[in-house]
Amino acid sequence: MKAIRRYVKLLKRVRKEVYIGLLIFLLLIIALITVISSPNVKLSKFRHYEKKFPYEAMPLCGTGSGKTYEDYRMITDETSDQYRLIQEKLKVDHKTGFLYDNDGFLAAALGYQFGPIGTRYYITLDTGTVLPLVKADEKAPNDASDGCQVDINGTVIEFVVDSDIALKYFGTITNGLVLDGNLNNSEYLQGEIVKIERVLEE
Repeated sequence: MKAIRRYVKLLKRVRKEVYIGLLIFLLLIIALITVISSPNVKLSKFRHYEKKFPYEAMPLCGTGSGKTYEDYRMITDETSDQYRLIQEKLKVDHKTGFLYDNDGFLAAALGYQFGPIGTRYYITLDTGTVLPLVKADEKAPNDASDGCQVDINGTVIEFVVDSDIALKYFGTITNGLVLDGNLNNSEYLQGEIVKIERVLEE
């Protein structure tokens, strides 16, 4: 009988510990889901963005409102600066699809006038929106012959994104691309460029 009572007590204790373990596991799953579903890139904050780093003005090489995008998975050359930057220093926002660095600068493909890969900028739009951008890819000179804006449409900014996530977040208008292939159609990203400033890194 003593052995049975000990066994019952042990069973109760084990059952209690299992319940506690399951509860902890459940809480961890909930926390993980919350982190994944909460966007690290909050587009609304760019309307009232505060610049945190010193910067210098650079010539306004283009003012186009167009904001195209490319999928980061198309950058596959493992020896390139682009690939290393994306893999080592950028993260994918699992809500919006934008790539961003530790300071919240969004990845973009920019022309050669914008310097080397990894250079960061504040680009101000005529709506007052400030876009913090890091150069994660370079537009081909054949497409942007002046090293700034694309010849056929005047586009300066081409975001580097996860297009599958971005499509789910932004949706489409007519042609199946994210916001018709132009993120300027987002109320938070609309506007022509009025100012370009290069972030001064230490």
